[in-house]
This record gives sequence, structure tokens and C-alpha cells, in this order.
Amino acid sequence: MDDCELRISHVATLECARPLRHALSAFMIALEVDSVLCEDVLTAVGEALANALEHAYKGHELGNVELYAKDDDRKNLFVAVRDHGNFIVRDENPGRGFGLPIVRAIAQSILVDRTAGTHVQMTFDIFSPAQAISR
Repeated sequence: MDDCELRISHVATLECARPLRHALSAFMIALEVDSVLCEDVLTAVGEALANALEHAYKGHELGNVELYAKDDDRKNLFVAVRDHGNFIVRDENPGRGFGLPIVRAIAQSILVDRTAGTHVQMTFDIFSPAQAISR
């Protein structure tokens, strides 16, 4: 099977989070990713999206958030969330700041690049024994 990919760019409003997650979910369903793995990926990507949508353009003109996903022959799923806003360093706030630790706990790997906006790249192992049986 050829590699498949999903690319979406949308104005970064809080209302776009749900349709972006829905598009990623549909992409993973088309790839036949296990439903439990789908939920884990959606949780991690949802955290990265929430950070971008809530913080990237705060106090500035709205820009876009980009969601990119690509499978690697059904073994790994690469997902990136990118904004072109400003990364903010916040003071510690009890009950906040758990987004990236959640992503790190779920993703196989994560890279955060803050040089031109914020670009969060995540890799997930989507191979499961059930998928191996169905091949």
C-alpha cells in the first residue's frame, strides 16, 4: 500500500478543533488503525491542537493552524501540528501545562520546533497484532 497523507490548514479558532480531530479520526479509520490506538492518537494530537489554538495568536491577528498526518506502510503514523504564531512561556499555573507531557506519554517520539511559530511533530506506532492477522 502506498503511503497515505492528510493535510489541512484552517484559521486557528477554537471551533476548528473538533472538525480537525474528526478528519484525523476518519483518516485513521481509513487506515484501519485499532480503535484504542485511534483514541490515544486523538488525545495526544488534541493536546497539541489545543495549545496552538489557545495560545499561538493570542493578542495578535489570527493565523492558520495546520494538521498533517502520514502513515508509513501502516507501521507508524506521523502527525504534525503547526502554527505561525508566538510561543509563550507561561508562569506555572496549577492545573495547567499538562498538554506536552500527555503527548510525550502517548507518542513514540515528539519533536517541538519553536523557530517559526510552533511545530509539534509526533510519531505513533500504529502496528498492532490484530492488524498483522488481517494482512
